[in-house]
Amino acid sequence: MKIHFHGAAGGVTGSKHLIEVGGKKILLDCGMYQGRRKESDQLNRHLPFNAKEIDAVILSHAHIDHSGLLPMLTKNGYVGKIYCTPATKDIMEPMMLDAAHIQEADAEYFMRKKRLRKNAITPIEPLFTTEDAEITLKMLVSKKRGEKFEVFPGISALFINAGHVLGSAQVLLEGDGKQLAFTGDYGRKNRKIIRDPDPIPSADAIITESTYGGRIHEKMEETREKLGETIRDTAAKGGKIIIPSFALERSQEILYDLHILFNEKKIPEIPVFVDSPLTTKFTRIFEKNADVFDDHTREYFTDNGKNPFSFSHLKHTKSVDESKQLNFRPGPFIVISASGMCEAGRIRHHLRNTLPDPKNTILIVGYQAKHTLGRKLVERRKMVKIFDQMYPVRATVQVMNGYSGHGDQNDLLENITGIKDLKKIFIVHGEPDQQKLFSEKLAKKNQDWEIEIPLPGQTFEV
Repeated sequence: MKIHFHGAAGGVTGSKHLIEVGGKKILLDCGMYQGRRKESDQLNRHLPFNAKEIDAVILSHAHIDHSGLLPMLTKNGYVGKIYCTPATKDIMEPMMLDAAHIQEADAEYFMRKKRLRKNAITPIEPLFTTEDAEITLKMLVSKKRGEKFEVFPGISALFINAGHVLGSAQVLLEGDGKQLAFTGDYGRKNRKIIRDPDPIPSADAIITESTYGGRIHEKMEETREKLGETIRDTAAKGGKIIIPSFALERSQEILYDLHILFNEKKIPEIPVFVDSPLTTKFTRIFEKNADVFDDHTREYFTDNGKNPFSFSHLKHTKSVDESKQLNFRPGPFIVISASGMCEAGRIRHHLRNTLPDPKNTILIVGYQAKHTLGRKLVERRKMVKIFDQMYPVRATVQVMNGYSGHGDQNDLLENITGIKDLKKIFIVHGEPDQQKLFSEKLAKKNQDWEIEIPLPGQTFEV
């Protein structure tokens, strides 16, 4: 068994791991790289392998940095199956169509800008189109977690709950007498809404994420209290609370906590707007999958006939005009909008309208990759560029890492130390400092483990 590391090796985004086993080439994830625009475009536009040579794809979950280049794969000649869990399949349709719309809209915007500047027009092509996305969606094949399935004769796979987002799974791939585990994005214990991750029984090797491999998260309850404090302080000033949030899982967690805070009268009853059509669609999918909710969610909400993600002063905007009207509405109020790293979608419009005013608060509730607009806000830059214009950052930028959907060092260690017969560990999906700290911690746990931190283009054997 050979592993060719491509995306999310030596970094966080663009997950792609190509496995050669049993005479077949199987791709684990095909994610989009997120970061500097020019660098991202080049990395996303040119796949690091021949798409026509891939025999099957196994998708851990629907987040764009794990699934976003699947339409590029099909556009470049891939014709096989894409295996995922049933909930991931449900999520993929709105996710892929939205990604295609963003690609087409961005291409149109930059072409229009070139015409206005009267430059020589070089055609700007979207990475993929709606048609490419629709073709990709037809290739999805759902398999339940916990039930082993045949990928090819002599090669099997098993989805194991990863506890990261709705439908997320770890992958256990077996072939040529070897077992390879892949965490995808690994969740944390005692997280709200969905159930905790399940253990991997045994494996010869594991590809593990390490986003927070060197950190310990604060408790969920502490994060909710901080959210309440931030809202109270900003509302007292008459300001707006703008929350850039991943449409999948993070937005639903914020709605969940707001619901509890309102119920317990810990925050004033100010309007809350979900300004993201994609978030609205995902929230409806959550509501249809209540069977995967954890015990606390069922006891507090669903068993009492309540919807965790809905309350009286919540509104989902339905049109661009409704979204634009929020820019002229006086505070206080809350806006939850995508994208979570502030790189696309309506959030950029809200940021350019709210950043200059010190009454407002920008609440960062998710991981921000290097060079993204969200990362620049976390770094407290005094000026940031949005739509090619510079804007001053006078609003308060509040960071709450406690909402992370990724497991911390303790979660990751517990997952790995529970695997029987483990010999090799490949650390991916983390920034260098986090990978190094996690590697050192693993080495102290078991000196017999072979630990590697692969770089893009490297190949290893199991």
